Amino acid sequence: MRFLEISKPLVTQLITESLIAENKDGKNTHLEHLEDNIFNKGYPGAKEAVDYLYSLHQMLEGNSNAPVNMTTKWDGAPAIVAGKDPQTGKFFVGTKGVFAKSPKLNFTDKDIQTNHPDKMKDGEMQSSEGLRSKLRNALKYLSRLNWDTVAQGDMLYGSKEDIKTTTIDGEEHLVFKPNTITYAVPKNSELGKQISSTDFGIVWHTEYTGGSTLADTQAKFGFDSSVLGQANGLWHRDALIKDLSGTVTFTKEESNDILNSIQEADNYLKSINADTFKWLQTGADIGSSMKRSGESGMEFLIQLKAHANNQVRQGKFDEPTKFAKDFVTKYVNFWTKQIDDVSSQKAIDAKTKIMVDGVRTIKENIPQIIAVYDLYLKLIEAKIKIIRKLEQIRQIGTFIQDENGFTLTGEEGFVAVDRMGSALKLVDRLEFSRLNFGSGKPGS
Repeated sequence: MRFLEISKPLVTQLITESLIAENKDGKNTHLEHLEDNIFNKGYPGAKEAVDYLYSLHQMLEGNSNAPVNMTTKWDGAPAIVAGKDPQTGKFFVGTKGVFAKSPKLNFTDKDIQTNHPDKMKDGEMQSSEGLRSKLRNALKYLSRLNWDTVAQGDMLYGSKEDIKTTTIDGEEHLVFKPNTITYAVPKNSELGKQISSTDFGIVWHTEYTGGSTLADTQAKFGFDSSVLGQANGLWHRDALIKDLSGTVTFTKEESNDILNSIQEADNYLKSINADTFKWLQTGADIGSSMKRSGESGMEFLIQLKAHANNQVRQGKFDEPTKFAKDFVTKYVNFWTKQIDDVSSQKAIDAKTKIMVDGVRTIKENIPQIIAVYDLYLKLIEAKIKIIRKLEQIRQIGTFIQDENGFTLTGEEGFVAVDRMGSALKLVDRLEFSRLNFGSGKPGS
């Protein structure tokens, strides 16, 4: 794949995230972390993660033939889906609700009012006017583009009121905070002048193609938004980083260091006996048994993956042996709560059996869990080194804003896209989780 020249990406807090996990309908509803691919796909997933790291290393060495493209991951909100409805040919906007069983496509302001009503929560009526206002502006400004497709993006600002002016290091900046990260653009820069003349800003990242109806389309990550043209009152761009090779490249020392880390993960994976990953399938079989019992969504592997993700929430990664042993406790605690929530003896017996089978599987496979988690940590180590280098592409300031002012931070993320359209999100999970929890938002 050939990489084109970088064009001033607005980058957010850098993180390494993983394969774009699409739902059964092929819609971009969730991104998985690279290292979690071990739990999602077993040995093939681990091998895939290692191969991605090798490709990224190749790219940052200046090898433009590396089979991975790169996009920035923006910290925008809400997610906006817009374009030409394949079924009616009319322009629409919406949230991810356009892919719901009863799709909420907004062709008019009236549709927005109907599809996004105020909601009752905790006994109180919660207004949805903020979302409705953003969607009305999205409908107004995005309809001015040249649409012949459907795309998804992250909104950065929905009106002039979302853009503030402040002084940072003695220079006036335009700042906007769509989610956790605060973006800051020098007011008198070319980009600052572009943004100050607009009322709506969005970054596109996914295209939906190939269907006679919206439900039939498939997600294609890495959308080139130049096909949409430009429009008055609107600032938009895509998330593609064009030509990373030659723009951000490793020194010889950096190259050797990151390559050694990738090779360590690769050699460790090769050293793991093939039977080690069979406990993942055993866990999947337990999950299938649970589904047959009507316990959808409580699979054994979900609990193992959640246990790994809890390391992020606690702000540190445990030593592999401790991680494996603590999983027994976590699993028992989870199912004890599930058992306490039912009253019939039949349900109690069914859930108890699942818990006993799961605990037996864990205890029989402690060495395997240790080995796989050790590989998980090695993948993270290599990933973080790549992230630290990619942080150097930042073209504008990204900050965390609190009562003490602005603190410079890294980007929100990058996504690596292979030739088949599969994507890896690259995230420093401990750092971004800390920022999210500190802002009252859930962690990654």
